[in-house]
Amino acid sequence: MPSINRFLGLLEQLQSADISVNQQRCAVVRHRNAGCMRCAEACTSGCISYDDDEGIRIAPERCIGCGTCATVCPTCALEAHNPTDKELLAECLNVAQATGGRVTIACERLLQQASGLYDPGKVVSVTCLGRVEEALLVSMAAFEVESVVLVDALCDGCEHDSGRVTAEWVAENAQVLLDVWHSPMELKLAAKLPRAVKLDRADAGYDVGRREFFTNVKEETKAAAQTTAEFAVKDALGVEEVAPPRYVKVGADGTLPHHVPGRRGQLLRALKMLGEPDDEMIGTRLWGHVIIDADVCNSCQMCATFCPTGALRKFSELDGTFGVGHAPSKCVKCRVCEDICPPGAISISDEVFAVDLLRGVVERYEMRPRKNQQGPHQILHSMRDMLKCDQVYEG
Repeated sequence: MPSINRFLGLLEQLQSADISVNQQRCAVVRHRNAGCMRCAEACTSGCISYDDDEGIRIAPERCIGCGTCATVCPTCALEAHNPTDKELLAECLNVAQATGGRVTIACERLLQQASGLYDPGKVVSVTCLGRVEEALLVSMAAFEVESVVLVDALCDGCEHDSGRVTAEWVAENAQVLLDVWHSPMELKLAAKLPRAVKLDRADAGYDVGRREFFTNVKEETKAAAQTTAEFAVKDALGVEEVAPPRYVKVGADGTLPHHVPGRRGQLLRALKMLGEPDDEMIGTRLWGHVIIDADVCNSCQMCATFCPTGALRKFSELDGTFGVGHAPSKCVKCRVCEDICPPGAISISDEVFAVDLLRGVVERYEMRPRKNQQGPHQILHSMRDMLKCDQVYEG
């Protein structure tokens, strides 16, 4: 793993019109022992890569702006633009309105090859299917979209085919939520554009003027999406754009700042719109249930100090009781707590109760007082315990 200064410099290289970087949210920036490298694992172009010898490497000139890295980033340290999440949802809802509730999403490469053979007003174009994430899909279900088709016709043999792996993963997780929340929306990956978006053969013969016409229609559709559907998105889901803090400072409670990703808030609001889920446990990439082994825990509370979202928070009561509270609904399964726990007392279950996500349930882990309390002589006393020798002195 590179030094933190070098890592910060590498992250800054990703900043562009397509991707914004919020360094203070990155798990590795918050703690150098965090093992998250999901952006590098999912990158479709080799812009972000990682190996054990050189660590993370950034080649910004290779970025295609697909947003797949932002899809897999659990803390939203990377955010996609062109379009933003809000703009993409608005465009999908606009297409749904034009098609009677059916949304088709396909990559730019496929749509370029099919130019003139489909109705641009009935298809949403993305650079890569890896741009699609669960909050987008569940939000469409909340707005009563009937069906969503992700077209992966050209993924086989595509140099960016890792985007389909992410899309399949996202679709699988979204389907779990749709089933548990009893949403009737149909979600599937398909090998070709649906018949409903194709033009009749009588209209398939086109000239340059006609192609320009369809291109203009598509651009007007995007503009309409941003003006007509945007208000519904903001009102129903409460989607707001908040500028991230520029500097990371330790708060009064001794923890780094917390940030619940906007996508997570949007997803939870969409699920609330869908109603009550079944009372059962679900396993997705989205949430985790933190389990702390009280017999192993040394009460350092570092898990809460470095938790990016505040899913783990310190508590202290007047009677001396203290510990850590865990809110599964805020957990993004970044695994920072598991990676950095000094005694290895933390494990993360992939399953959470669906009903707990909307109720904001908090589980409390009470901790034992540490033998050597925090203070100016903590290191001295800890060294004496570790060496089993009283003749250790401060200089």
